[in-house]
Amino acid sequence: MRRLALVACLLALPGAAGCGGVDTDGARRAARTYVARLGRRDGPGTCAQMTKALQRQFLEAVARSDARFRGRTCGQVMQVALAAIPPADLRRFAHAKISDLEVKGDTGTFRYSLATIRVDGRVAKEGGTWKVSCCVPGAGGG
Repeated sequence: MRRLALVACLLALPGAAGCGGVDTDGARRAARTYVARLGRRDGPGTCAQMTKALQRQFLEAVARSDARFRGRTCGQVMQVALAAIPPADLRRFAHAKISDLEVKGDTGTFRYSLATIRVDGRVAKEGGTWKVSCCVPGAGGG
């Protein structure tokens, strides 16, 4: 379970912003929604904020580390992953900050900060809605 929680954090945790064109308000709204759903242990809601490609990446990574999760939905797997994270850690999401939001066309970048953790991420418009598309932990904590 610990490994599953780690995979969830690395792949999904930072995905918190959606941005596009001049729709930075939509980007921030998407970011806050994503973070709130993580903090509420809402696996299906968290996955709903992720692009289909990121959902596949998450599911493949988890299935490689634990075959019991093959064939399950993103929401089901995310729910198990979030359940493995201590409540105090999840409560930190209430204070998460999204910064350095930059939008170019239908894609964007952002930085997600949770206490001392900083993660660079990407977003993309999918079906007219901004979704988290990638997240990569920043080198040296930033």
